[in-house]
Amino acid sequence: MRIDETAKRAATRLMVYAGIIIASPLLLVAGAPIRTRYLQYIYRDDAPPVVDKPNGVVSVHYYVVMNPLLYRLCWPTQTVIYLARRFR
Repeated sequence: MRIDETAKRAATRLMVYAGIIIASPLLLVAGAPIRTRYLQYIYRDDAPPVVDKPNGVVSVHYYVVMNPLLYRLCWPTQTVIYLARRFR
């Protein structure tokens, strides 16, 4: 989506928040593995860039990855996984 399309950006952010709120129970229970696989999918070798500044294009994935609500909902399981690996 073009950077100068403010209406589309606002609608995209709203839909991202709505999707995260709907999926919040699942993210609280298994958020870390889901987020990790999603990030691997976005940043794979043959994927288009998330932000393409020369062309003025921002991917929808940018709004998902940079969403603070998604980070906060995935944080508890990420902490549990970190502690489990640390005390092995």
